[in-house]
Amino acid sequence: MREEERTQKTMNKNPAKILEEMANTFRERNKVYGDNWKVVGEVMTSLFPNGVVLKTEEDYNIWHLFELLVVKITRFANSELKHQDSIHDTAVYAAMIEGMITKLKKGKN
Repeated sequence: MREEERTQKTMNKNPAKILEEMANTFRERNKVYGDNWKVVGEVMTSLFPNGVVLKTEEDYNIWHLFELLVVKITRFANSELKHQDSIHDTAVYAAMIEGMITKLKKGKN
């Protein structure tokens, strides 16, 4: 289906139908990942027992990508090490973080 057709189809839905589809998506994802959103905070407090200090825009961007990486790793674990998309995403987020770190190092030299 082309993008214009998808957009038109979505525009013709009423809010109740959209919410039903969202609930179905949640149920499908929850079958694969479980209540992963409950695990991430526990992992982060284990990794950073003294908290995290974020001051710059770069700090926040790196933290955001790192948190997404942790989400994908925990999702992969919750899928019994089978959800290929999650493990692929970890590589993407890791590469993005490395790119940001490399750029910051170059800026300091």
